[in-house]
Amino acid sequence: MAALSRRAFLGSVARSLAGSTSIAPLLAVPAVARGARPKLVIVGAGFGGAALASALANGPEGPLDIVMVEPEPGYFALCQSNLVLGGLKNSPTLWFSYEALAHRTGTRLLQGRAERIDPESRTVRLEDGTALPFDAVALAPGIGLDYGSVPGWSRAAAEVLPHGWIGRAQFDLLDRQLAAVPDGGTIVILPPPDPSRCPPAPYERASMMAHRLRATGRGNCRIIVLDCKERFAKMALFLDGWERYYPGMIEWLPPSIHEGIEEVDPATRTVRAGFGIYRDCALVNVIPAQMAGALAVRSGITDRSGFCPIRPDDMSSTLVPELFVLGDAAQAGPLPKSAYAAVSQSPVVAAALRTRLLGEAAPSPTYTSLCWSLLAPGDSVSTDGSYAAVNGVLKEVESSVSALREPREKRAANERESQAWFKSASERLFGSSGRP
Repeated sequence: MAALSRRAFLGSVARSLAGSTSIAPLLAVPAVARGARPKLVIVGAGFGGAALASALANGPEGPLDIVMVEPEPGYFALCQSNLVLGGLKNSPTLWFSYEALAHRTGTRLLQGRAERIDPESRTVRLEDGTALPFDAVALAPGIGLDYGSVPGWSRAAAEVLPHGWIGRAQFDLLDRQLAAVPDGGTIVILPPPDPSRCPPAPYERASMMAHRLRATGRGNCRIIVLDCKERFAKMALFLDGWERYYPGMIEWLPPSIHEGIEEVDPATRTVRAGFGIYRDCALVNVIPAQMAGALAVRSGITDRSGFCPIRPDDMSSTLVPELFVLGDAAQAGPLPKSAYAAVSQSPVVAAALRTRLLGEAAPSPTYTSLCWSLLAPGDSVSTDGSYAAVNGVLKEVESSVSALREPREKRAANERESQAWFKSASERLFGSSGRP
């Protein structure tokens, strides 16, 4: 699978953004048969929503009337934010305006916050009271955070003990705190339980923090990772990398060792675990339990997992079939929550919408995921997978992971490939980066 995904790498980006894959027909009367341009509302303009708009790009006079609702004026690509923490990128290079996306795709961009989806009245209700009528809705609201999942932590506490997991303001706060850590200071990272967005990301974050600290003369710092899991994604690769690149700096402790997090205290930056207390930390990064974005919860399309269960053949909600869900909010079985996976889902949803709204036929869907993690500059490890619906269940049909011992050039090539994918996908979707 690894060789295949490398050969098909750039081609898969183009196919995902062009909408070449699709699904079996849905039992619905095409809106075009009713003599009107079908109205589609896309909620959320991250990688998932933007890739969907691109896959459906039809210009202002095309067959679909598309409105995209997004509360932010631009997109901050947190999928690359660990490289900013590592001192390898600048924060402004991860910010993208939505103007190019709207112009290129013929999508009307509406800056606002969607409050609820009402399938009965077929409207998306916004925070300001606006009601947007629709023939179909696609949701890509991303994740929400459970502020009560860590004892002592809260939304207010996040202004002292940042998560840096959603939103530019929180990430910038985390970055400033890392810059202020003195040599010899202690950093504590609390990773989230599964399912979560980009499962390897908290451990790449530890790697990049350690790299920046050493590169800026602060090699005596300690990073303590107090995990709530006994194992994590790419665990052997991270533990090996930490020993090679940052000996003595990063310590990972599972709950069987630290005996659980009892409390965090924002006032003193203290983390109390069953096995020990970490006082006066220079930085405490709390990454809490996650769920689908608040809109999905309010609209009744989440299950006990907190995420949105979907049908693997078309990404439609199993709870409210009129809605489609893609990106991090979807509970898509073994498919990871990542930017790459969201782009992979977009042509499937685009095909489903064309079938429902325009009466087009469609073949069976496939999904792919490719996830890179940077251990140190020039050393990136990866996992990739191919997924398909098997008897109504989304299953992983092929997968691979980097080996513990690989040629240095292979790891360096992984890093180049990661940056090539991000550059290609982000520029195709959003255009050039940089806050004005």
